[in-house]
Amino acid sequence: MKLIEVRKVEDCFDGGLRLEYRFDGEIAEPLMRGLAAGARLDYFPDFPKPFFKIIRRDGVQIKGILGTADIEVFLPRLQKEEMNRIFDAELLQLLKANSAAG
Repeated sequence: MKLIEVRKVEDCFDGGLRLEYRFDGEIAEPLMRGLAAGARLDYFPDFPKPFFKIIRRDGVQIKGILGTADIEVFLPRLQKEEMNRIFDAELLQLLKANSAAG
């Protein structure tokens, strides 16, 4: 799976940044679990649309629905540019690993 678009969704009142990441395929459980490694995962597989929310120690929050092609990422105000760079690098590494595995 490849990342095809990143777009700014909105400015947050607290100064954070909200971004939408769009992929060329559907988000599956292995990608969700990879994104959640070392973080808190709230996963609701029994919802009509299986929703997940990931809260990382650095304050980054990731929300999405399995089977769709996008996730929403919230970057907190403090060091949001650096957090964005780190998250993007981690995401690309995870996408490469998932492509090689499947």
